[in-house]
Amino acid sequence: MKLTPEYAQRLFQTGAFIIFSGLPPGSEVGIDGDVHLTRKFSGWKMIPPGLHLVTWSIPSTNQQTPGLQIRRAVLRHLIAGETYVLKYSAEAEDLVPTTVDEATREEVPTVVSPEHLRALDGELAAYPLFQWTAWKSFTEGVEDADIVRLIGHSHKVDSLYESPADDEVIHKGEVIDKTTGLPANTGTNDTQDGQLAYIPFDIKRSWRNGAVGEEVTTYSRDKSWLLCRVLTEHFADEPARLLAQLQLAFLIFINVQNFSSLLAFKRFLVLLSRSERIFFDKELLTTRGITSQTVEDLYTRLFRILAAQLSSLPETFFSVDLAGTGMQDFWHDELQALCRNVARIQPTGTAPDSQASPMKESLSRLKAVAMERFQWNLDTSVTEGPGSDEEEEEGEDAPVVVEL
Repeated sequence: MKLTPEYAQRLFQTGAFIIFSGLPPGSEVGIDGDVHLTRKFSGWKMIPPGLHLVTWSIPSTNQQTPGLQIRRAVLRHLIAGETYVLKYSAEAEDLVPTTVDEATREEVPTVVSPEHLRALDGELAAYPLFQWTAWKSFTEGVEDADIVRLIGHSHKVDSLYESPADDEVIHKGEVIDKTTGLPANTGTNDTQDGQLAYIPFDIKRSWRNGAVGEEVTTYSRDKSWLLCRVLTEHFADEPARLLAQLQLAFLIFINVQNFSSLLAFKRFLVLLSRSERIFFDKELLTTRGITSQTVEDLYTRLFRILAAQLSSLPETFFSVDLAGTGMQDFWHDELQALCRNVARIQPTGTAPDSQASPMKESLSRLKAVAMERFQWNLDTSVTEGPGSDEEEEEGEDAPVVVEL
């Protein structure tokens, strides 16, 4: 996006401001993924209205942990002309709201005069407009209610936050629900300080209670039954809310370096990429009151989001940043499974539609981005129709999951 003098003046008048008061030198700050070390810095100007992620990491003055730097962040929708102010608290070693209501403990908006903003202008960085289009593409659809549901009314999160839904984090003293295999307190949507309220589900137990034999085998591989349950029980048939949790998990993992968000992102991606029957099993959809159009809309948006996420990653993300973690194989395998599921929708021997559906168009975009960015060939060639898996044995040799 080219910044002309006229557009710069209009943004200064109508854009939002983020002001830091008393930020210590040497702090690392960022907005929407654009991160820098600071010396004399008071915030950003000319911020386009919309959802923004502000991150900071302040050098610790604690003598016992001199090198410890916790990355913190706030996710906020800024409106035109808004000024959002944070001040440095030496006691908390953190940026906090300038004014808080004593009764509700909620932030009170700070009024900043135009004269004060002009006085700070030399210490305000212009918003990095070069990344605004890309940022909007993978945050599109995330609402303020999604943020509050996940991290609470403070809109703040840091790298140490955990989620009760984590399947790889053990929380002392928790009671485990024998039906779901999850901590018993994960059934509520209440967000507590220091916690991320990702929707809980056990990706390893993806069949209904009471299922036996072939049904267990089918839905241990295919996550469609679990996806239908998650959609109807947690998101009231609003796929955008499910996708918002996947989007937020990605943003918080990448920008805040939060491990629980990585685990959540992996769970959501497996849930969506390993669900095949949801594309063609009308009985499964009818039982849960889900329409085929809902499924198509869900995956059309999912492919767009994943393409935007891949486009945002640096080329060294898997080879350097996450080297040795197995994440490159994980992403590639899940995206390939996703592409093959969609390819199987077209029955063998039938002519393709004269015009590609929006879902398949967005899938083509995802495949192109995967090849361009990371040289991933997301092969979608299949020899069998829906419900088959050419890589798995069938008949008497097919594996069966048996519950003990």
